[in-house]
Amino acid sequence: MDPLSVLRDYTVRGDLDNVRLIGNDYHFGEDYSFRRNIETVYRSKHGNLYTLESLVFFVKNTHMKHTDYMKTARAANLEIVTYIDRKPLLDYLEGKVATNDAIQLLAPGAPGVTTEWVGGTQFHDGEPEDHGADEADHHIAKKFRPQQMEGQDNKVPEPSAEGKSVVNFREREWPVRDRETILLCHNKSFEGVLALLLKKDEDKKKADSDPRKDSGKAADGPMPAPNPASRYNVEEKRFWKEHLGTDVAEELGINPSQSYITDSKKKDASRMKPDMKSSHRPPHHSHHKSSGGANSKTKPDGPPIIIVPSASQTLLNTYNVKEFLEDGVYIAPDVKVKTMPKKLDVVLVQRKMGRERPVTYEVRDKIAGFSSKDWERVVAVFVLGKDWQFKDWPFKDRVEIFNKIMGVFLRFEDDSVESAKQAMQWNVKIINLSKHKRHKDKTAVLDFWEGLDHSIRSRKLNLVF
Repeated sequence: MDPLSVLRDYTVRGDLDNVRLIGNDYHFGEDYSFRRNIETVYRSKHGNLYTLESLVFFVKNTHMKHTDYMKTARAANLEIVTYIDRKPLLDYLEGKVATNDAIQLLAPGAPGVTTEWVGGTQFHDGEPEDHGADEADHHIAKKFRPQQMEGQDNKVPEPSAEGKSVVNFREREWPVRDRETILLCHNKSFEGVLALLLKKDEDKKKADSDPRKDSGKAADGPMPAPNPASRYNVEEKRFWKEHLGTDVAEELGINPSQSYITDSKKKDASRMKPDMKSSHRPPHHSHHKSSGGANSKTKPDGPPIIIVPSASQTLLNTYNVKEFLEDGVYIAPDVKVKTMPKKLDVVLVQRKMGRERPVTYEVRDKIAGFSSKDWERVVAVFVLGKDWQFKDWPFKDRVEIFNKIMGVFLRFEDDSVESAKQAMQWNVKIINLSKHKRHKDKTAVLDFWEGLDHSIRSRKLNLVF
């Protein structure tokens, strides 16, 4: 038993009154005794091991202020427990934590391992050994045994078979955890990772040795461009759907199995040669083709439009929308009012997040004078959660509005749920802001832009976004 564990046991039990200094030894009741200057296994942040005497003095005087404790310990010529070690050491000794990184685990046979004493004689592998006072090891705990009755022979009794077994067991003990074993992950294996890497390697070798790889090459034709999907062993349809959306590749006329050079030559040739078949088609066929598909839509004039509330008592309006959407910094509207001489009806926002080049968005707070072309450019609206906000909108109900336009409800995260009760019943995206943690603003803005990108792609709008 090491002295640190014994001291912890007595501290947890509230039995520190039975820890007494007698001569040069600390006696723990009638169980154990240790030399006062024995080094424990608790290592200070400065690198030294605390002695038993310093730890006993510390744990018995935890009620004192640290400065008073330092003065008293210094006057008693004791090692001082540093301030940074104070709380973790006290938590361990009082049993609040099971272990501590500062505890230096002992190797088998190292100083500090318990040695059993019987009648003043130390037993080792079942054989008694004389142990004089001058040869006493400072790191050996003495475990007391009841004194023999008067009149009995003072001869040291031979250890019983059971005692020999106990000694043999203790000789074979070793620490369960040390600096090496603590890094082991029990019931964990990297066999699955290894199998996955080997399978990837096999697939790559099969792909390199596949004779069909070069079958599509023309004898004198140009080298086809590499297919990015096959490069990563991903199915082509899945690749294009993940990067361009569902069926967008087909609508744009993208064939991932062909090269750009070959495909572009065919398109140039088709432009130079008139399509005789299409000139003889009935009128209703050509009308059907021109009215359907995303490519046939005329591109609206101007950038995408985002509508914000015109009310001054709102979290976002034309006063503070530019800093919020451009830089990801939220400034309260009442603060911006003091710096802006006049309210703007139209604010141009340069989107930089998620774009290599800035993309322009138009922010408005009024819909008066909107034409049908303007409504085609409306991509998002910040809602107040009030029905009167959508008065005079050219839609039959809110369901149609939020099916065509992304609705956003901006709120502070610690506001009551009652304030967002109406908006939660609508098909809108709720974005939470922190009142005081401004570093979280950018995360909220990124959440808005990602949702807007998904909404525009799903609607297949012919806009630059």
